[in-house]
Amino acid sequence: MTAAETRGPRSALERMQRTTYFATGLATALFAALLARGANGFLNQMDQLHAPFGAFTVLVGIAIPASYSLIAFLVSIRVLRALVTVSAAGFVLSQLLWMPMMTSDVLADGAAPWLQGFGAIHATLLAVAWNRPWVWLYPIAQGPLVAVVEYLASGGDLEQSALDGVGALVTSLILTGAGAGVVTAAARQDEEAERARAEAALEASARTGEREQARINALVHDEIISVLLAAVRTPTPAAVPERAERALGSIAAIREARTGESEYPPEQLVAALRATAADISEDVLVSSSITASDKIPASVVTAMAEAAGEALRNSVIHGDVDGRDVTRVLTVGVADGEVRVTVRDDGRGFAPRTVSARRLGLQVSIRGRMEALAGGGSRVSSAPGQGTTVELWWRAEAAR
Repeated sequence: MTAAETRGPRSALERMQRTTYFATGLATALFAALLARGANGFLNQMDQLHAPFGAFTVLVGIAIPASYSLIAFLVSIRVLRALVTVSAAGFVLSQLLWMPMMTSDVLADGAAPWLQGFGAIHATLLAVAWNRPWVWLYPIAQGPLVAVVEYLASGGDLEQSALDGVGALVTSLILTGAGAGVVTAAARQDEEAERARAEAALEASARTGEREQARINALVHDEIISVLLAAVRTPTPAAVPERAERALGSIAAIREARTGESEYPPEQLVAALRATAADISEDVLVSSSITASDKIPASVVTAMAEAAGEALRNSVIHGDVDGRDVTRVLTVGVADGEVRVTVRDDGRGFAPRTVSARRLGLQVSIRGRMEALAGGGSRVSSAPGQGTTVELWWRAEAAR
């Protein structure tokens, strides 16, 4: 069985940016390989430029953009954005310095500067990296830059230079729009996902309130009312004082819960988890081990119940296997300063790394809830055909 600890997935925006960087890197490498030779190729023009400058143009025009095909999914978005910005600025600088850095007045065979065809690549990358209004200045600038530099470097063919300038302008504008469009759509997808997660969190909070009210009602019925009924009997049962003391403790717990300062004994944690499991499926096997008597904060009880409940719901909805029953087990362990809850099934299983960021059950009710709990954590282990194990834990020392 393989295991993967739950972790924050990349946003849709980040995935789109990295994918575009990767694809653009591949395109740059292929484009450079196709245009390496010939009168307009960078290999044939290197000896017509001063050596340091020629190497600089290849670095910013080809090498850095092509490298994204290797590093797009390895380095941080901040590093990629810095590389995109630096290479785009360096590319414009290369265009501006092209004429002063030539070793002759014009290029051989009336060729155009090789880098003129690569401006649209940088325009696309800038739009993807920043998606700000100012990035449109880059494609707009490519029109006059390409036309002027080509006119001066190729020997004065005004018509061809103007046409190439217009072509560069149109291509850069189209690709800038495409880049801006895809990242805007991805950002909106993230906003919708965040809104859905917030709504799911509110719903989970409402369920928590309902479960807490049910627990209070059960305490009132099972302990307080039963003590009152026993007390009016004649003769009064000998166990009434002890039961009354427990009832007073329950009343204190309810009062503390109303003030948000409640703590529960380990037995009540187990009871809450048993009730949660019973609400979801009558077939869940529940076992517990209690080796400590320290009370547990209400926030821990709530988080454990909600996260375990979501794990069981996921198992019931997604884990069934045709042709046989699936065994589901909820195990609770309370030790000194630590609570561990495990939900395990022998069902269908899945590959954790393939779970969509939009699967709110894992992201909000399990991972998100446990990470929001000071000292809390979670881990999901699964493999196709080998069942699923969800581990939840809380450590008092880590919560301080």
